[in-house]
Amino acid sequence: MNGKIIHDGIHGSMKLTGLILDLVKTPEFQRLRNIRQLGLAYLVYPGANHSRFEHSLGAWSIARRLAAEVGLSEDESMLLQVGALLHDIGHGPFSHTFESIYKHYVKEHDHMRLGQDIVLGKVNITESGNGGQIPEIIEDYGYDFEPADVANLILGKHEKRYLGQMLHGDVDVDQLDYLVRDAHYTGVAHGIIDLERLMKVLRIHDGELVVDEKGIEAVEGMMVARSLMYSRVYFHHTVKIAEGMLTRALEFALEEGHLWDFWKMTDCRVLVELEDLEGFPAEMVRRVKYRELYKAAVLANADELSTEEKRELLTAYRNVRRRQEIERALADAVGAREGEVILEFSIADLMLSEPRLKATEINVLLDDGSIQPLTRVTPLANALKRRQTPRWAVLIASPGEYVPKLRETWRKVLFS
Repeated sequence: MNGKIIHDGIHGSMKLTGLILDLVKTPEFQRLRNIRQLGLAYLVYPGANHSRFEHSLGAWSIARRLAAEVGLSEDESMLLQVGALLHDIGHGPFSHTFESIYKHYVKEHDHMRLGQDIVLGKVNITESGNGGQIPEIIEDYGYDFEPADVANLILGKHEKRYLGQMLHGDVDVDQLDYLVRDAHYTGVAHGIIDLERLMKVLRIHDGELVVDEKGIEAVEGMMVARSLMYSRVYFHHTVKIAEGMLTRALEFALEEGHLWDFWKMTDCRVLVELEDLEGFPAEMVRRVKYRELYKAAVLANADELSTEEKRELLTAYRNVRRRQEIERALADAVGAREGEVILEFSIADLMLSEPRLKATEINVLLDDGSIQPLTRVTPLANALKRRQTPRWAVLIASPGEYVPKLRETWRKVLFS
């Protein structure tokens, strides 16, 4: 079968043929070339310029290998491969950066549901208006699954539980690619995992994905890598400050009636559109472009907050209006302009961007044939589940001149 060879920096040469090649050729998938995998992390890790396009191909490559390792049928294998390939098709500019405001400003309120709608042909995410062929391409190949099956799998839902787990579980093809890829391009060694071993120790048992007892150490290693990458890279406070600044610029534009289709845009396009608006959005874009970022005034960890304070922050973070009110109150208290004080709450952010970190864990198939949850078999996994949040829970940032006063007044403003 004719195809195309793509040379990947992580997985080497990958041959694309048939349905996979035709899906990769679509405008919706090609658009992912212009969406950075790690949002604004390149401002801290200069090598982090890899795209959702590369990651999606990597997830597909691992899915193809895993399907062969666990002995899926041809139709199941192709369903998993298509789900892995298209799992990030709904991502907006800078990946997770604007995730916290989707529900408030956009009807299709997160990238996974947008992805589902794209696969079903309900939404056209390409700025040019071209696209919309994904459901027809899937149907034309005549496999024993529909676009709806792919759409459900993207949300981790399938009547065959093991298929959902392979794309959305404790050990899934998405994470296996992004941990290795992000570690490589950031230069952070924490994300290195034993991918070859993990491929060999996963099994299907009684309709679910399990790990052999002899593979526990490989899974522990992956969980350590994931936990450290969240602390060190994904929730690096400088990255979150930059993302917060750009998010506030977009919120300002949306409140003024501009950029309502931002979720269709690519990274460069959203920056140009915000810059063209002048005023506050343009200032934020300029600051991000030239790395003139706000300074961290407060980095408080979860232990410094009472249960009631955490609950209050969680409510504020889920409600964009409430969070904006708090930011305005903080700005007023220190004499800053609106938009010059930003509040981030990592626990809520983590729930939005990575809900699977608290999801049902993978089971272990013990040598005696019994099944046990991973956290029962290894205390390390249990500890890592509890350590999923970054070291900071609350981040407040502003231009440097307001930092001393913010440190004095933030608690009074937030919790009085």
